[in-house]
Amino acid sequence: MLVAAALLAVAILQAPNLVAANTSEHGLWLAPWLMWAVCCGVMHGLGFHPRSLVGRVLFFPWLALPSLLYGLWLTQGYFLS
Repeated sequence: MLVAAALLAVAILQAPNLVAANTSEHGLWLAPWLMWAVCCGVMHGLGFHPRSLVGRVLFFPWLALPSLLYGLWLTQGYFLS
């Protein structure tokens, strides 16, 4: 999960036009959603577990995994070209 989060973070930082609302066909919700997934993936991959219930629900890693995979699928053009 940490590797997927790192790859997606690199793709978002190096080619933000792939997920930005003004330069792609995706909506405004996509970039913050993928950044949330990256945060969840990094937290889970490094072994950080929030103590509060709100933090555990907000950063639940298994909800972020499909989002990370979807983000990697969206940004596959960055890695393959």
